[in-house]
Amino acid sequence: MVFLNRIKGLMLPAVALLTAIFGAVAAYAEGEAGIISLRGQGHFYVGGETYEVAGNPNAGPFGAPGLAMKNQMYVGYQLAADRQHPYPLILVHGGGGQAADWFSTPDGRDGWRDYFLAAGFDVYWIDRPGYGRSPTSADYGELGPNTSSGLIKFLATADNWPGDLSDENDQSVLNWLASSPPGPYAGNDIAAEDLSLLLDRIGPSIIITHSAGGPTGWLAADDNPDNVAGIIAIEAAGSNMLADDMRSSMTFSPELPANFLAVETADGCMMQAQGSVSQLSSLAGKPVAMVGSQQGLTQALGMECATNILTQAGVDASFVYLPDLGLVGNGHFMMAETNSGEIVEVIIDLATEME
Repeated sequence: MVFLNRIKGLMLPAVALLTAIFGAVAAYAEGEAGIISLRGQGHFYVGGETYEVAGNPNAGPFGAPGLAMKNQMYVGYQLAADRQHPYPLILVHGGGGQAADWFSTPDGRDGWRDYFLAAGFDVYWIDRPGYGRSPTSADYGELGPNTSSGLIKFLATADNWPGDLSDENDQSVLNWLASSPPGPYAGNDIAAEDLSLLLDRIGPSIIITHSAGGPTGWLAADDNPDNVAGIIAIEAAGSNMLADDMRSSMTFSPELPANFLAVETADGCMMQAQGSVSQLSSLAGKPVAMVGSQQGLTQALGMECATNILTQAGVDASFVYLPDLGLVGNGHFMMAETNSGEIVEVIIDLATEME
């Protein structure tokens, strides 16, 4: 390994020189992910609807009446020059965040997007409507209070956080906080409709969801199963398909009765009664990986039981617990932590297995 690192150190100046001579055909971020070469990049919006507005009296002559827009969703993308995988990845951020969560870590290292690109995946990322580059709207509700550092610190709790969580002014916390908009959010139904439109546009894809972005992925897959090659749910909300909100939103065959009651199994999971099991018809047979960490929200979200519920309903689901792979000390923001480069290799392997 030392020998390889020395070779890499000798190669970097040479690559930089060749790039300067022959043109910018490759780029380094901070370098941890490796060389990133692209055949294309850009952005566009999906969804959205226009409606008439009377104008903004506070804007003077520039506040003329006309059309406004809501429910639109921003999509950014980068396409690997040497594509190695048949399905693109779609990155769905969590609550109170935005696509920037995938771009780099709060202490400046390469983010997971760069690792995916370096591994030869085409990558798309979204800002769910109301977050990031998908503007919020008064129609979504009242402007909420700004996200606090206290919430970030609570969710960031992990041995591997790249900073000092006991420090109120921890720079890594503040960097993560800086990209946390207050909302309001358009809601999971609208976000899922927009994601389904993206799937129609780019074709079969693997969806990677995190935290509160979970329902966006699940609902889009239920609406557009032909274009979902698999789902990797990273401590994703909405993963318990028998919870009231998801049970009423997902397609079961036969349909679950209105008075449905789950029964407790020997391992403590609340599941369908044996002998009368309904299938999740849109997800049946699809590969799904539920990823959990040691110090995050895996237990609070019931990720292992949620995996069992999916399996019982005909989904090809697996529970991937990072400590079982020797990755300990991680929390909910595992893409931001000091061993994020090791964890993303697990995610890359999972995505590759779904091909």
